[in-house]
Amino acid sequence: MLDAMKGIGLDTLKATRTLEAAGFGTAQAEALVTVFGGPIAGNAATKDDVRNLRHDMKDMRSELKAEIADCRSELKAEIAQLRDGSAELKGEVARLSREMAEARLQTRGDIQGLKAQMYRLLLVQATVIVGLIVGLERLL
Repeated sequence: MLDAMKGIGLDTLKATRTLEAAGFGTAQAEALVTVFGGPIAGNAATKDDVRNLRHDMKDMRSELKAEIADCRSELKAEIAQLRDGSAELKGEVARLSREMAEARLQTRGDIQGLKAQMYRLLLVQATVIVGLIVGLERLL
C-alpha cells in the first residue's frame, strides 16, 4: 500500500510516524498517506520520465528537421521547374513575336500589291472612259 509513494521520493514511513505522533492511529495515518500521496505519486514525473521526454523531444526535433529539409528540397525542385517553364514560355513568346513581325511584313507586301493592282485597274478604267469619250465624239 505504501509502495506507491517510493516513485516520488516521499518517505511514507516518516509521514505515517509524523501523523501517529500528532495523535492519529496507525491505520488512520497510513490511510491519509495513501489517500493524499497516491494522486501525487500517480501524476508526478520521475527522472526517467523527464529523460524519456527529452529523448522523445530530441527525436521529434530530428524528425521535424528532416521534414523541413524535405520540404525545402521539394520547393527548390518546384521553383526550378517553374524557372524552366518560364524560360520555355519566354522562348515561345519570342517565336510568336517573330512570326507576328513576319506576318506584318507579308501583310504590308500584300497591301502594296493590292494597291498596285488597284492603280492598274483605275488606269485601265480611265483609259476605257477616255476611249469611250473620244469614240462618242467621233460618232457625233
